[in-house]
Amino acid sequence: MNEPDETEIELLRNEFGRHKSIPQKYEAAILTALSKYPELKEVRINFVLKDKHSVPYGTAPTFPSIFAAPADREYTVTILEKAKAPMFYALIKNLTFEAKVGVFGHEISHVLQYNSLEKGELLKFLACYMIPEFQEKVEKAADMGAIIHGLGQELLEHAIYIRSIPGYTEERKAINRNYLKPDEIANYLV
Repeated sequence: MNEPDETEIELLRNEFGRHKSIPQKYEAAILTALSKYPELKEVRINFVLKDKHSVPYGTAPTFPSIFAAPADREYTVTILEKAKAPMFYALIKNLTFEAKVGVFGHEISHVLQYNSLEKGELLKFLACYMIPEFQEKVEKAADMGAIIHGLGQELLEHAIYIRSIPGYTEERKAINRNYLKPDEIANYLV
């Protein structure tokens, strides 16, 4: 996958950037991923840079919109900018363009998951996320969502890369439990 040029970015911005707050430094990768989710064109999503967060990237509905109807919700995709090794190497800024698109595809897939739920269902979903078996199901479903939306190769590049970071899977043991492994992703690309 090639990074879009400025003309292509402008076209993507006009079609998929409405109702989105996107940091300029990741705009090409975010818009490329968003272009695979046309059903989310009208959904409000804020991509926010943070210096402190428990994971390198994560997605959640904003607190007030948890209680709103799906059409009125707003979501935040958090992008961690600073970390110590080994997490430092997993930060978006250290990924290839293709791997960035894979990560954003996975995170945008979470928006699709959340936005498909009514208020009560969303509250139950968020409460159950702390249960390891439920978390595994949700994360693997987000990986599948990215694959179904045409971002399997990008997801595969990310999956291979993060498992190559010395000490990363030992620090974040849930990686191999909760997310599709490279060979599993590759099986879907055949």
